This record gives sequence, structure tokens and C-alpha cells, in this order.
Amino acid sequence: MKRQVLKITLLIFSITCSSSLAQETLDAFLKDQPIIDMHFHITKGYGDNEIYRHLNVDIDSAKLYWAIEDYKKNNVVLALGGGPLKYAKMYAGAERLFWSGLIFPCTKTVEQDEPCEKEFYSESELREIYQIGNFKSLGESMFNYYGIPPTDVRLEPYWKIAMEYNIPIGIHADSGPPVERVNKEERPNYNPAYANPELLKPILEKYPKLKLYLMHYGGEYSDQSLNLMKEYPQIYCEISAVSMFLPKEVWEPNVKKLFSEGLGDRLMFASDYFGTVRKNIEIIYNLDWLSEEQKGDVFYNNAARFLGLSDSEIREHRKKLN
Repeated sequence: MKRQVLKITLLIFSITCSSSLAQETLDAFLKDQPIIDMHFHITKGYGDNEIYRHLNVDIDSAKLYWAIEDYKKNNVVLALGGGPLKYAKMYAGAERLFWSGLIFPCTKTVEQDEPCEKEFYSESELREIYQIGNFKSLGESMFNYYGIPPTDVRLEPYWKIAMEYNIPIGIHADSGPPVERVNKEERPNYNPAYANPELLKPILEKYPKLKLYLMHYGGEYSDQSLNLMKEYPQIYCEISAVSMFLPKEVWEPNVKKLFSEGLGDRLMFASDYFGTVRKNIEIIYNLDWLSEEQKGDVFYNNAARFLGLSDSEIREHRKKLN
């Protein structure tokens, strides 16, 4: 019995030491490594959230403050996020850490989209918003959750304004949760088939210079995403959510295929879910078949190239770590 207890104790000690060593190795890697988060959701603050509610009497400000501190702690120097107009404005005006913009469309029946003042904006409204709102991104696209394809006429102004202003657009490009797991009251017309990247081809034919990045690569529509990226060199991707919720043996081969097809330099880092930045950093870092240089590219360089960051912006990001 004593021997068995000793063995268990030694095993626990070994696991603890390995975990601590892994964290020390990751921390050493991150010391001089800036990170760009290409996907987070800008939403209202929630009064029952134990993480940040104590930080400010205004719950929205409390959530924003916590997000800023969490990003700084994890070397994130730039974050792209979308939300309803009210909160997109709030984050855009907070500090230079954020490139914010609109989700499209927002949905009035969805709590996370509150306050959804208008589900679809016209071309003139979008032009005004992006001229004076200090907005620099668009997305996440939610048309599949709304129950319409990307070719729906109500989305036309978004594609037009995005190309005109050279705005990066985050496209939900995985099937998403099973229909039976989606709240029917919030999203009665949800259709995962509309997230198929192949449906973007008519859009890209009409607006060939659109700067799109495909969210959640590695899942069901990986082959379609890969084919679209081969055809359009300006299209990049990220693996958030899929890499957290699907088994590694499902998504990792698709990511390996991305590299074997010569498109690994278009994979970017993203977190998606609030409070999961560190977890998503660990997922990328633990891909042991990637070199340190390739990991650095995923964390920062690929996104910097996709976004067209200037040399001075890149220098400024690297200075933030010193």
C-alpha cells in the first residue's frame, strides 16, 4: 500500500514538474514575441461574471479593462474584434490595442448582440460609420447564423464598403455547432451550410480585392477553405474554436495539410472566446512539428503582413514588450 501511495505521489510530482517546465519554456518563448489576436467578440459586460465584475461599477468598462490587462499579460499588441455598433465604438475609442468593427448582421433576438439597433446597414450608413467611427475591421460574419447565404442582397453593402476601404473581414467558415444545439428562439433560421467558403466565390468574382480571412479553419470545411486560399492569394485563415472543441486528431491533420500545401504562411493566431487567449497560445505553441520561427509567424508575422502593417507599426508593437 505504501509503495502504491509513493508511486502515485511521484507521478503527481512528475506531472506537476513537467507542467511547470512547459510553462517556463512558453514564458521564455513569449518574452520577445508579440501576438496579434485576429478574432474576439465585442459584447456587453455581464453582471454575473466573476472574472471582471469587481473591477468597475460600470460592468461594460469592467469587462474592457480586464480584456486590456489580459492582452497585455499575454503579449497581445493588436486585437481585431466585432460587435454591435455601441460596443464597437467603445472599444475603438479605448486605445490603439483594438481594431474594432461591426458584426454582420447582428440579430435582435440574440442576447450577445445587444443592443442590436439595426440588423442590416445600408451602403450610405456603413460609409458614414467607417468614415467617422475609427473602425478598422468587419466581422465576424454571422449570416449563416442568421439563416442567409453570403450572396443575400442585404449583405452587398458590406462587401462593397470593405473593398472600398480595404477593411479586413473575418468570415465564419466552419459548419459551427449542430442545429439541435443552437437556441431556436435566438437563431430560428440558423443554417450551417451557409458557412461553406465555396459560397463566397460569387462575392470574390465581383469584389476580387476583398481582404478576407477564414475563421475556424481545421473543421468540416477545411478542403473548401484550402481550395479558396489557393485561388485567392489574399485570403488567410485561423483555427480558433475548432482547435479548442474538436479532438486534436480531427483538426491537426488539416493544419498540417495547410503547411504541406505551401499555405502555412497564411495561418494566423486567434482566440474567439473571451478569456481563452492563454489557452489558444498554448495550442499553437504545443504544435511541436512547427519550428520556433513558424510559431512566431503564426503569432504575429503572418497577420502583420495580411493587415499591411507599416514598419513603424511593427517597431511600435515590438517596443511594447521591452
